Amino acid sequence: MRIAVFGTGEVGSAVAGKLKAIGHDVVFGSRHPRDPQDGIAVLSHEDAARHGEWIVNALHGEDALAVFPELPMAGKLLVDIGNFQSAIDGPVTQTLGETLQRALPQTRVVKALNFVSAQLMGEPQRLEGTHTVFVAGNDANAREEVIRLLESFGWKDVLDLGDLTACRAMEQLAPMWIRLNQKLGHVYFNLAVVRAPEGGDHGN
Repeated sequence: MRIAVFGTGEVGSAVAGKLKAIGHDVVFGSRHPRDPQDGIAVLSHEDAARHGEWIVNALHGEDALAVFPELPMAGKLLVDIGNFQSAIDGPVTQTLGETLQRALPQTRVVKALNFVSAQLMGEPQRLEGTHTVFVAGNDANAREEVIRLLESFGWKDVLDLGDLTACRAMEQLAPMWIRLNQKLGHVYFNLAVVRAPEGGDHGN
């Protein structure tokens, strides 16, 4: 599949590298097109958007909203792994996932991976045990497609939270990640949702 990753920093590089490693046709989208990075072409935003059947947003939310509405995004699937910088520094007053969907009504937006370190996004096995990643999107088929991609990354527990109103919970986790990182002093942690087996004795 042709996938364009917007953002050439730590997060974008981690995701693009994993996508390339498992066989996808990957490019970066950047304000500053240049020579390839880690063997991946670095194109302009517009050229990258034209290349990608799927787009991955690894930009801060404020930057994403300035970039994507100006690009040819109709009919594409946008995997939003970003957060508003303002939400990290203060309370969440609007969600990036919902805001992107309103700005891009002909694009299927799926929120995922916004509460996971770059080191774990494409390599969840680096953290011992089964831990959870969340997805949300208004298009159920798009959510299923992203779940399959995450499973190809190695994720064992992908929890579908439904439509993009779930971003109101998911994006609240970004400041929690910052606090846990400060407390633990490293990036190798995640949440695990432990639930009773379906149909089992729930202790009632």
